[in-house]
Amino acid sequence: MNAPLLLAAALALSSSASAADTGWSRPNFLPSDAHILLALEAAPELGEAQAVLRGAEAEQRGLAAGPYETLLGVSSDRRRIRGEGQYTEWSLQASRAIRVPGKRALDLNAGAAGALAARDGVDDARHQASLRLAGLWIEWLEAEARILVDRDEIAVEEREVAALLRRVELKDASLLELDLAQAALARAEAALAETLGRAEAARSALDMLYPGLAPARAPVLVEPVAPTRPLDAWIPVIVARSHEITIAKALADRAAALARRAKLDQRPDPTLGLRVFNERGGSETGAGLTLSIPFGSGGRSATAERQAASASAAEARYRMVVRDVEAEGRNDVAKARAGLLGWARVNEATAAAAQAADRVQRAYALGERDLTDLLSARRQLFDARRAEVAARAAAQAALLRLALDAHELWLSEEKEPR
Repeated sequence: MNAPLLLAAALALSSSASAADTGWSRPNFLPSDAHILLALEAAPELGEAQAVLRGAEAEQRGLAAGPYETLLGVSSDRRRIRGEGQYTEWSLQASRAIRVPGKRALDLNAGAAGALAARDGVDDARHQASLRLAGLWIEWLEAEARILVDRDEIAVEEREVAALLRRVELKDASLLELDLAQAALARAEAALAETLGRAEAARSALDMLYPGLAPARAPVLVEPVAPTRPLDAWIPVIVARSHEITIAKALADRAAALARRAKLDQRPDPTLGLRVFNERGGSETGAGLTLSIPFGSGGRSATAERQAASASAAEARYRMVVRDVEAEGRNDVAKARAGLLGWARVNEATAAAAQAADRVQRAYALGERDLTDLLSARRQLFDARRAEVAARAAAQAALLRLALDAHELWLSEEKEPR
């Protein structure tokens, strides 16, 4: 699909999404749908799935045409008859096997089911690529948000060290207090170095896998918002729109058609032919029909049994996929619920830590608390802020996973839940 068509598809997707109640608000830290669709279309897994689709469509055409071809046979010889002389003789025969009734319909069903599975495979590959993109995107934004926290802590600790240096010069503070403050500063700088590495790794992965998608400056990782659709109502939506289920069902249908086809194939197809001949130098000519029927062997029966077993396995696999997709949907809902609740609690804890640190700061200024208490309160505050960033990212990642598995983003199925 070329870029203009993808852009048009993205605009249509955005319009339909805004018109319909998707049950979820798209966060503004994501790139535009048009840019994401272009990036996903270039993913290698999409290329592989599209190649598989072309192969499945070719197989569908082949099954429709059937396995048989017209055979042409020509013979030419010279006959010598004692007392009469030599004659040039030849014969021409055209023959073709004929599928018995019912086999062609099963071939068509098998081909259509295989093509359907491959088409859904393309969408599923896009879905898997979108999950990877979403994970990397949240990882990058989380690291960038934590960098802000680490730099805030460094700024606070730098001011404390500068103040203590002056107080030590004035004999108003001990070297031990200065050592404690410098240790806190070094710890904050080490935390920033680790976070910068995480951010660089995530950004590098994004640039390598999805070139040009990430902006120069990371968007703000906003606070999570609960979906408008009740969380438990997402499970049937995920099941109804699952490509894994439709792929497994199509493959089970294909295997069932091939099993019935193999059972019918225990009765071999006849071969009908037309033969014309010229003998005795043209003195004798004629035409006739030929019919040949192969005798079935144990190999056909074994093939039928093997295809029947494959069909049973495909049907069992389909049921397992339905079960697994529903379990995954329940897991998505549980993670979204836990993420929202966890972020809310961590956000409250961060507010409490900020209030406590402020009180210890005032008490320290009045000489009522020592530096150890202040440094401990500050550490608790910045650890709480980092925990809030992690909880915010986890909640956003869970909500994004929920929306992607329900195909509310970057895929445009709008089937009703079964």
